[in-house]
Amino acid sequence: MILALDYGEKKTGYAIGNEFIAKSGTIKTSELKNLLFQFKKIVLGLPLSMSGNYSTQSYKVLKFAFKLKKMGLNVFLIDERLTTKMAEVFQANDDDAFSARQIFIDYIENPSIAQEFYLEDYLETDLDYDDIFYFEVPPVKGKKGIALSKNFSIAYLHMKERNFIYRNEDTVHERFSIAVTRKSFKESVEKFLKNNGRIIVV
Repeated sequence: MILALDYGEKKTGYAIGNEFIAKSGTIKTSELKNLLFQFKKIVLGLPLSMSGNYSTQSYKVLKFAFKLKKMGLNVFLIDERLTTKMAEVFQANDDDAFSARQIFIDYIENPSIAQEFYLEDYLETDLDYDDIFYFEVPPVKGKKGIALSKNFSIAYLHMKERNFIYRNEDTVHERFSIAVTRKSFKESVEKFLKNNGRIIVV
């Protein structure tokens, strides 16, 4: 059974089913724990800004995803921007439940749009630099910087460290002295460097 959630701090929309929705509604978020362990898979809608970047609400949902993962649950996230707009267009009476149903349907129709959340580790390397740009890598604990990642698990760690993190690279207009990335992203990160900027591959 799959549990799709439109998470909120006070109330959460839910939809339950396998290939089809068997039940949906809204529940107090404080009562969610009574539901969670009945399901093998939990799909969360992740609210992003319309530009495709993370928001304050994104962090709250990712923090919730982290808690679920620590509890040993299988957690997946999908972009819920369109579900919220659809709820507004259709003037759904219970927009949380409507959004949860849409999250469920979107996942069933195309599971590849979901990203599994996992417990990412901090980067373990010495970075004695300022003006750091983390590109698709987790942060070094305690070392501030600006980041870009489409990986929700990596994004959560940066948010936890209070690093500003982008998801949409077209909105990054700054240039950096130091970029930290993986070998596979080396060419992609070059455009974000200042003249004589340096790439550190980890």
